[in-house]
Amino acid sequence: MKIVLRLSVLLMLITALSTSCKKKVPKQTTHIPKTAVFVASLNSKSLQNKLIKSQVTIENLFKTLTSDNDSAFDKGRKEWEELKNSGIDLDEDIYISFDQKGGGMAMGKGSGVFTMMGTLDDAAKLEAYVKRKKPTASVQKEKDYSYVLDGDNMVAWAKDLVIAMSYQKSYSGGMQFDSATQSYNLNKPQDVNSTNDLKAEMAAYINRKEETSVTSLSEFRDLMQDRSDASMWVNSASSVENMPIPLPKVKELFENSITAATLNFEEGKVVVNSKSYSSKPLGDLLSKYSGPSLDLGLVEKYPSNAINGFMVAAFNPEFFTGLVNYLEVGGMVDGFLTKFMGTNYTLKELIKVFKGDLAFIASDYGPNKGQPAMLPMKLLFNATVGDKTQLNRVMDKLVAQQLLVKNGNQYLLNPAMRKMGMYVSIDEKYILAGTDSTVIAQYRAQNGTAALNKSVVNDLKGKSVGGYVDFEKIMAGIPADTKFDSVLVSAKQTFKDLTLYSDQYTGKFTQGHFELRTKNEKENSLTSLVNFMAVAGQSIKQQQARNKEMMSGMGVDSTAVSTDTTVQ
Repeated sequence: MKIVLRLSVLLMLITALSTSCKKKVPKQTTHIPKTAVFVASLNSKSLQNKLIKSQVTIENLFKTLTSDNDSAFDKGRKEWEELKNSGIDLDEDIYISFDQKGGGMAMGKGSGVFTMMGTLDDAAKLEAYVKRKKPTASVQKEKDYSYVLDGDNMVAWAKDLVIAMSYQKSYSGGMQFDSATQSYNLNKPQDVNSTNDLKAEMAAYINRKEETSVTSLSEFRDLMQDRSDASMWVNSASSVENMPIPLPKVKELFENSITAATLNFEEGKVVVNSKSYSSKPLGDLLSKYSGPSLDLGLVEKYPSNAINGFMVAAFNPEFFTGLVNYLEVGGMVDGFLTKFMGTNYTLKELIKVFKGDLAFIASDYGPNKGQPAMLPMKLLFNATVGDKTQLNRVMDKLVAQQLLVKNGNQYLLNPAMRKMGMYVSIDEKYILAGTDSTVIAQYRAQNGTAALNKSVVNDLKGKSVGGYVDFEKIMAGIPADTKFDSVLVSAKQTFKDLTLYSDQYTGKFTQGHFELRTKNEKENSLTSLVNFMAVAGQSIKQQQARNKEMMSGMGVDSTAVSTDTTVQ
């Protein structure tokens, strides 16, 4: 009896411990299917607090985007006030998700389910809000929830949950041109009705059991533990599952392929941190063929200090051999290469051409600084060479096909193609391609003068992929345009640079980082971005007004023509 009692107590302790160790998640997320391709969350309270702290409220945002006497401002303010009193708790997180079913809409079949869900604070207020927005709406009741239908859209609420859903079904009827609206519309057959499918989907969301929800995935639970201004979940496996791929092992390879990311608006910067999870087969390949750290020397050798941006990567070329072997397409690939080379040739031989270091560099942004003339910057691509014997075999074949010419120990693009403003220079060290022959020659001679930002160098050390964009240098090269001077000035006052990188595979996931820095390091980046958007919005409105005035002066009906203000 004592043994039974002890075992019972032990069992209770184990159960309690396992329950307490299970990470808690927001209850709204238990309604999202585990097959969802995309899930995003918005921490509305945090975002509002950051705007208010920086003296930018939602009302002020409406005001800056419109004029004080503009009816749009009054309408926007009224909409916001009504939303605040709609019974939806705007201090709780909002979740957006997309799920595709039955092959996916991209394949011309199946359906897409888009939802937005939040926390319901007062059902009576929400019902009154819905009726104000759509007086003809009929509120219908189910056992556990109420709902309103509007075509392929539906809003439902139950206890402390509210869901807005849009259900889009693919049809084989194709597109049809509507001469009245001058646009193409989906040719939806008259006998197709999505109402029942929409209602069934809503019922499934509201009554979903946790084991079929996205919260049953440990990676999603981990994401929900990181409190942030916003988060994003992308399930690549669900996308691949709905695609008619002829290679079954591709689906196997991308099983459990998920990217989870958080976004935060901090003082002076926007920061995105991500984790990319891989399936066991893909993870095994990444572990077996792990690559070296990226080589920033490929950028430091660049013969200019006016670098606008670069991307550098380091990989193990043998990874591709392992990949094609796993997919069981090695014979097909080798057959294609043999046909191209005119002799027995394999992928294993081809990848020996590459050492595994890549670099792409852009510099000297500004009018008439790039080659060819239509490009406003100089571009250079570099891939370091591994085995020069294999390199020569491939390049000699391209010479035979008159795509390249050989000059001493270098392979160059043929003269006819060089007239297009593109240059290639290949030898036993580098495979170089770019828009400026002088830059290529100086780079090959290693007359580098590029001085990289020390903080950027430190950030990218030990990474497998890294990139940088210098917005300050790019904007310095943009010529003045009186139509958009205010936008350019605001942009120069807002944006500084961008850094991104990817770590080595850890055995479970690959860590990624994206950081956009703003000029005012003491101001929250959300405020900086909102202020910039306000200036851009005002500039577009002013340009539209100028276009309208010009058209009127020419006797043209401005409502009949486009007022597109895109900068060319």
